[in-house]
Amino acid sequence: MDCTNYTTKRRTGQHLTFEERVIIQTRWNDGWNNNQIAKEIGCSYNCIKTEIARGMTTFYNGKVMR
Repeated sequence: MDCTNYTTKRRTGQHLTFEERVIIQTRWNDGWNNNQIAKEIGCSYNCIKTEIARGMTTFYNGKVMR
């Protein structure tokens, strides 16, 4: 089951570290998209997408603020 074509540096199921979360936050605020952030950190696109969705806050009027 060894595959040499992996695009990620980490094994699945590992938690993100605090430093990686800070990188995600700063890159997202700088205007990077999820694919660019995922390539820099070495995790999947869905991992970044989920982490960003967790950090969003929904206000009373239904708008989402970053």
